[in-house]
Amino acid sequence: MAVLGVDIAPGGLFAYAVFENEEVVERGVGDVHRLAQLFKKYKIETLAVDNLGELFQYGKPVVRLLGKLPYVVNVVEVTREAEGYVKMEELVGRYFGVEKGHLDPLETAVYLAMLARRGVGAPVKLFEEETIILIHRRISTTPGGMSRNRYMRNVTHRIKAIASKIEARLKEARLDYDLFLKEESGEVTSAKFVVYANREVVRRYVKPMRSIDIAVAIFSAPARGGKAPARERFLIVGVDPGVVTGIAVMTLDGEVLDTVARRGFSRGDVLRYVSQWGVPVLVATDVAEAPDFVRRLATMCGAAVYTPGRDLASEEKAQILEKIRWRAVTSHERDALAAAYRAYQEYRPKFEKLEKEFGSILKFDQLEYAKALVVRGYSIAQAVSEALKRRGEREVRVVYVTVEKPCAARDESLATRLKALEYENMQLQKELEELRREYAQLRRAFDDARWRDAKYRELQSRIEALSAMVAEKEREVELLKKTFVEVLASYGSRYRLLHVSEVVDCRGGEAVGTICRNIDSVDDAVARGTMGVPLRQVVKLQLGDFYVVDLDMVRQLTELVKQCLEKREVVDIRKIVEQYRRGLV
Repeated sequence: MAVLGVDIAPGGLFAYAVFENEEVVERGVGDVHRLAQLFKKYKIETLAVDNLGELFQYGKPVVRLLGKLPYVVNVVEVTREAEGYVKMEELVGRYFGVEKGHLDPLETAVYLAMLARRGVGAPVKLFEEETIILIHRRISTTPGGMSRNRYMRNVTHRIKAIASKIEARLKEARLDYDLFLKEESGEVTSAKFVVYANREVVRRYVKPMRSIDIAVAIFSAPARGGKAPARERFLIVGVDPGVVTGIAVMTLDGEVLDTVARRGFSRGDVLRYVSQWGVPVLVATDVAEAPDFVRRLATMCGAAVYTPGRDLASEEKAQILEKIRWRAVTSHERDALAAAYRAYQEYRPKFEKLEKEFGSILKFDQLEYAKALVVRGYSIAQAVSEALKRRGEREVRVVYVTVEKPCAARDESLATRLKALEYENMQLQKELEELRREYAQLRRAFDDARWRDAKYRELQSRIEALSAMVAEKEREVELLKKTFVEVLASYGSRYRLLHVSEVVDCRGGEAVGTICRNIDSVDDAVARGTMGVPLRQVVKLQLGDFYVVDLDMVRQLTELVKQCLEKREVVDIRKIVEQYRRGLV
């Protein structure tokens, strides 16, 4: 495992040392491009620094480099211990027995790598669990010209097409994301995805790209932790999503804490911003149909969603701001605050009833917790019961809680939530059916592929068998060709053609040189008493109804038969009588 120690050097450079296989394999001073080469060369898995704040202040190029790498690098702050921070000189003396009054940047880098390899220090969070996919143009159109509008239309089309492909891949991978489009003069100049997943996971599905006019960059979002709230406080958060997102933060008592509107505000940014005030339990919008951004934000933080029965009009929003006497800088802040206030008004009667009946027996934090439970759908009785379980006191106190009777009129907020859940259920059912159809198609495709694979193997075996047969036949053909050429070359002197009608069944007494089809050897000819020769032993080649006969072999076999017949000592009387009767003797 390679460890890279880095320390800030003068002149905007960085001192570095690579520690691998229990030795320092490379050290030096260079810029961020040199560090990029080291990450590629050694596949660095751990980056060791002595001060994270110093890295963010003077080493921003290194942070950007880490955010663009194709894999995640562990960052260790070596000087951080459980009790606090320790000087590098003290760590060097403790672990290596080297007393140094002051370490130069290169020495610091070397010791940082060695200490991190020993497990000294604490891992730090350099990036959020969010990945940015930025699609932007690479060529400026500021100078203008006759073709500027046409070029801008082409760029817009390209950005939208690439964004559509990336969005399809993210949906296929089931990765949660936000999409923001930046427009100028009605044309899209960039698209930004904020994907709520690790960069290494995102790069499995989406790859960086650079062309002449468009680039796709993938990098991690730097850590931007919000301030911790002074105490646990439950909040109503009004949201007006869009290119510019408006946020309004309100307590469960109706106190407005802050409003803000920012461009490209992702859900992660919203939650980090709101976390400095408390914990959101209700996310509100000013339209009857909750936007996808609002529903996803509520899911991320485990909050309920509030939507009014109808879209709020601009006059109504203005009246709400005048009533609560809060000056909103932008229309987005106004819409968000109006949504939060309407949500507070919806739950205000229950909050007042809770305070009136149980305010004397519940502490402030318990009362806040009970209100949060009411927002999440608990009845007042259930909320109080749960809040009392959180009491830190050991005293036993009997409390009589009046159980609310169900109201005949249907609660508007519950009806809205029910409608939203029914709609969500319907969408999920459609998605399930689509997935079932897709599964059936994939199953059929798999079965077809498996059948084709089996058929392919069968055909492959047949091809191999036929190939062997063809090779054998080719060898036979080559042999026959050689024989045929030999026959042609010696025809008339050694070979002659013989028709099948000229081949006879020899029974004895045939003339010299007769070709016999019914004998297989010289011994058979001698036994039958014929001067014929076996066809099998004298034929060289068969061409249809003709035989190519080897005359030399005929003469040799005839001579051999003759010699064998002369040596016979036993006289066949019956044969002599037969020949006499036919007048041959």
